[in-house]
Amino acid sequence: MKNNQIFIDACFSKYTERTPLWIMRQAGRYLPEYRKIREKYTFHQMMHTPTIMSDVTLLPFNRFDFDAAIMFSDILVIPESLGMRFELKKGVGPVFENEIKDNNDIANLNFDPSILRNICDGISLIRKNLKDTVSLIGFSGSPWTIACYMLEGKPSKDYGKLRALLYKSPKSYELLMNKITSSIISYIDLQVESGVNAIQIFDSNSIFISRKQYVKYSLPYINKIINHINKSGVPSIYFARGISNFVNQIKDINANVIGVDWSVSLNTIRKKLGENVVLQGNLDPSVLLCNNKTIEQNVKSTLDSYGIGNGHIFNLGHGITPNVNPESVEVLTSCVKSYSPKFKVK
Repeated sequence: MKNNQIFIDACFSKYTERTPLWIMRQAGRYLPEYRKIREKYTFHQMMHTPTIMSDVTLLPFNRFDFDAAIMFSDILVIPESLGMRFELKKGVGPVFENEIKDNNDIANLNFDPSILRNICDGISLIRKNLKDTVSLIGFSGSPWTIACYMLEGKPSKDYGKLRALLYKSPKSYELLMNKITSSIISYIDLQVESGVNAIQIFDSNSIFISRKQYVKYSLPYINKIINHINKSGVPSIYFARGISNFVNQIKDINANVIGVDWSVSLNTIRKKLGENVVLQGNLDPSVLLCNNKTIEQNVKSTLDSYGIGNGHIFNLGHGITPNVNPESVEVLTSCVKSYSPKFKVK
């Protein structure tokens, strides 16, 4: 079985000989090779230069036998395509030159697909360099998560400005979300045309919204995006932080795969969502800071938590942290591949 097929088969809950795996931020700062590249180029240069984007995406495969690559990019390319430029500032994170301040700023947002051209060229190059040995995952942020950054202009402790917009100007909120959603859908189409094999939607800021607000102000836009991905023919993956807060509402999302963060057991989510939903996750990233024995124990515990069945893709419960030793990732991959076959059924 080719590596690319094992991941795609798992997305559709088909039999695989073992549990496939990849990890969020697998092409990131924990790799010394990445840090060397980052010393030479700005983050924007890395994202918008196809050759660099491809090289960075492929870095983990010089070390690890993952079953999927995820393109090197950022969820904030959507605000960029709407005319909002950001810079990655050391010690702060992404900072926009001008955040959204009023209704006029929202009205003046216009999608420009040319901003994404180099990224799409990068996807095509990655797909070519991967040949057919590994699946390629494209991605976007959710409308809620992206809008949080657009109003704050930088990382925030609670992203309260977007919630305030809900109360002060529901029509402006709706206009903003519709513009973001439309842009995401166009971007997804470009990614699929360029060669990605699956799309993940990151809803990292879902922890900053109540269950009631999630259902009314976020879920409809997520459903629209997921339904569009499903029509494209590639599997859809939805990852939300704090999933246990609204797991019953996620039943209404038609994603092929639900990403689970590390705050809840896979077994708990599996019981609530049923057998027809594939789960992805959910090792606590901090485990990779521990010794090999602890890593192996927790990897096995994560696999045990899902249990018998074909609907599991192994991943972390959030992105890998910069201070992880790459050798710890090798321990993780080896353990998943040696321990997981016993859970598979034909």
